[in-house]
Amino acid sequence: MKKIIASILIIALVLLSPLYYVFGFTPSSRVSLAEEWEEDYVEDETDSYSEEYIEETDGDQDTSSEDSEEDTEETTEETKDELGFPLITCQSAVVMDASTGQVIYEKDAYSKQYPASTTKIMTALIAIEQGNMSDTLIMSENAIWGIDRDSSNIGLDVGETISMKDGLYAILMSSANEVCVGTAEHISGSTDAYVALMNQRAKEIGCTGTNFVNVNGLHDDNHYTCAYDLALMAKEALGNQTFREMSACTYYEIPPTNLISDTRYLWQNNELIVGNSEFYYSYCTGGKTGYTDQAGGTLVSWASYNDMELICVVMNTQPKNNIFQDSIKLYNYMFYNYYRDNFMENFEFSPEVLTDVQKTLNEYYGCDNAGQLKVTADTNLSLLVNYQADPSRFWKTLDISTDRIDEGIIGTLTVYDSNITYLKLPVYFSGYVPSNDPEAIRAAYAEGALRKIPEKKSINLIKKLSIWIVVIIIVLIFLPTGISGKKKRANIKRVQNKNKRR
Repeated sequence: MKKIIASILIIALVLLSPLYYVFGFTPSSRVSLAEEWEEDYVEDETDSYSEEYIEETDGDQDTSSEDSEEDTEETTEETKDELGFPLITCQSAVVMDASTGQVIYEKDAYSKQYPASTTKIMTALIAIEQGNMSDTLIMSENAIWGIDRDSSNIGLDVGETISMKDGLYAILMSSANEVCVGTAEHISGSTDAYVALMNQRAKEIGCTGTNFVNVNGLHDDNHYTCAYDLALMAKEALGNQTFREMSACTYYEIPPTNLISDTRYLWQNNELIVGNSEFYYSYCTGGKTGYTDQAGGTLVSWASYNDMELICVVMNTQPKNNIFQDSIKLYNYMFYNYYRDNFMENFEFSPEVLTDVQKTLNEYYGCDNAGQLKVTADTNLSLLVNYQADPSRFWKTLDISTDRIDEGIIGTLTVYDSNITYLKLPVYFSGYVPSNDPEAIRAAYAEGALRKIPEKKSINLIKKLSIWIVVIIIVLIFLPTGISGKKKRANIKRVQNKNKRR
């Protein structure tokens, strides 16, 4: 009888086991139904992944100071700040990798500053993108007399004409304020309309601390930016080959015009690329200077060495020529102390992070997710790392924010060690399907993008049924034993009674 009952028990357990797996239960499961429901939001579980995971570097970088000194500009002993960077005089600065946007140095990089004539990076970029080099610019009354005549200009007069090409060289080399106004009026009809284009373009490339009110950078309390935003503008402009060539020019001639029979000669204001300047820096390939009393000295420049192209922004220096000295110090330090590494290429977000993102999205949309959530960042980048740093010890955190959720961005991935922030990247989400949006659900269903949601009622029914079956089986095992025991005791008693009677 026991063998029969045991066989029934084994058969029952075998028959019930598929139901456990179908409905998400396993004998070893210690996760409550509510926890399991939440974990279903995570599309890709990687139990072996940890927040601090990073691949080891190849370790074949040559850190020889002798080789580096032969190839880079000579450096002298100089005062360092608390993080080991060269001490500079400007109030705000940033150094950015031109290819990735990685920030490898910052000093109050997001503080409000006045850009002065570095404004003209955006002015020139839009003109190059929307104008034609052969277009003719006609100087209006507003262009000539609407600016301070003591500010930078090339001496044009009302009604004088020059080509768009000549005008852009005048803007980028000689910081010609009247040409900025004439260019804006030619492309947009007014400076106000052109300024709107500048602000829109700045927003498109990620500038959040910038507000332009004019096209040339003449001081206005409401005309401001920050070092980081200027670096973003320079990075965008460097993607345009025409801008690169014009900003690298050190000498240019504007031929006689309809009003002036003399040739105008233009000279570069960025002394980092002027060969006979005391501030000449052989690795610098371009830039734009700026100065007003309120802005101080300002310089946006870019330089290349080996596999690195860096953008350096220094703002608000006194005296103004310190813009060149500060920039050279920063370039030398970065070229001498940094190398490229692909330590982020296998990065993945952990399930815990994805669950946090899911909760944030549910709260934002006021519903559950019916889709399959994915969270990504462009981590397949070759990043700049300090020779003294250990990438295996870098920390990586996701700062979740809904500020840019309409752009599909759910936060910022920050990579850092104890001293330096190495990378900040926007983090994108996809696959979120609001459960209260029938149209979105139908579209996701058609694409096979809906997630599998367990039916709680069915789970509870099966769970109860399983419990009752187990209870019945246990009863069936022990009840016959109890009955047979009673029968044995009764039989023994009867035998004893018979013996007594005898």
